[in-house]
Parts: sequence; C-alpha cells; structure tokens
Amino acid sequence: MENVNTTQSKATEETLVSPFEEIKTMNYTSAVNILIQASNAAQRAGALTVRDSVLLASAAEFLTAPKPE
Repeated sequence: MENVNTTQSKATEETLVSPFEEIKTMNYTSAVNILIQASNAAQRAGALTVRDSVLLASAAEFLTAPKPE
C-alpha cells in the first residue's frame, strides 16, 4: 500500500508538502510562478478568452522582465 504522504515512481520518490507549509516560504518569484502556472492551466482548459490570455501573458512578461539599472 502506498504511503499517503509520498508518491512513488520507478526512478524517484517525492515527498508531498502541505500547501499551508509551502506558502510560509513564498517570495516574489515563487508567487509570480504560481500565478503563471494557474493562468497556463486555465488557458489549457479553455477557461480564458483570447483577450484574457493576451493580458495574462503580457502581465507575466512584465513581472518577469529584467529590471533596468
């Protein structure tokens, strides 16, 4: 029987972490990455209009662009 707290594959074993624990170490970069992942998932599911997709992609590019010195 597989342990509830782990997922096993042939090559690796990965420990699952509670999202409530994960958010304690969140920073700007990880927050932006999570938002990008959510928008990608919504786009794949067809939940976004073309306008929404363009705005989200532009916002992600804006937030992840290198800052001018």
